Amino acid sequence: MRSDKRTGARATRPESVIVASGLILVVLSFVPLWGTITTSPLELDESGLVPSASGRFNAHFGYGWTLELAVILGAAACGLVFARRLSAIRIPRWLYFWLGLAMASLSVASIIRGPVDSGFEGVAGVEVSSGPLLIVALVPCVLIMLAGLGFARGQRRKRR
Repeated sequence: MRSDKRTGARATRPESVIVASGLILVVLSFVPLWGTITTSPLELDESGLVPSASGRFNAHFGYGWTLELAVILGAAACGLVFARRLSAIRIPRWLYFWLGLAMASLSVASIIRGPVDSGFEGVAGVEVSSGPLLIVALVPCVLIMLAGLGFARGQRRKRR
């Protein structure tokens, strides 16, 4: 009989995909390309005209708890792979699929809802729009889900 030691073993391809996707999502969450805030010029009474301005924000600013939870779950999936590799903890492999599915669902909800928790809703002259990274966030979530599915299927084959 062979012993089943996890420490020191090489990471499998699904584990590598999960770690890379989780890290990419966490790093991208701090890049300020998730949305833009644009103000139109406002005319004040005696002081004249306030010029227009625009700025970009990251994932933690305007999308609320749904996108932040997706990023936290990505970091958790990454941490679970490291915990599984560095210790003798037995984590069910199908858990990665469910984490990825939850992350993808939360990301889709953020895409549909848009940046509504920005604090500028209903303020005259202020427009908040989503940026290109919102759609890109869905890719690591789906990759974690698919890698978790492949990881769980690989475990079933080894048991037979």
